[in-house]
Amino acid sequence: MDKQKQPASQHNQPASLSRAFKASLMSALVFPGSGQMWLGKKWQAMGFITVATICLFVLVKYSIEQAQIVTDKILAGDVALTLDAIYAEISQAPESTLTSVVGWIFVINWLASIVLALC
Repeated sequence: MDKQKQPASQHNQPASLSRAFKASLMSALVFPGSGQMWLGKKWQAMGFITVATICLFVLVKYSIEQAQIVTDKILAGDVALTLDAIYAEISQAPESTLTSVVGWIFVINWLASIVLALC
């Protein structure tokens, strides 16, 4: 019984699909836009990277501001230096509409980066 070898194209996916899949994984796991950069779509990549970087900057800035407020309250003696008291204080902080919107923009940008890397 002689096994016939099937052509490589039937065993493996086309190189472009494999490359697109790798690019989508890069966009999903490394940073939004990194897959597009790897594919050579530099302008598209720069768009995703710019939006993601701005969103992360806004979210980190807000987090640092909230941490500073809690730190000031701890130093003033208004909040006890226990995990429960600090957690309660952080939980009481009002959620900013801006951070909510920016968070959604980041998620949509990330998902779009993954999907467009497959195209």
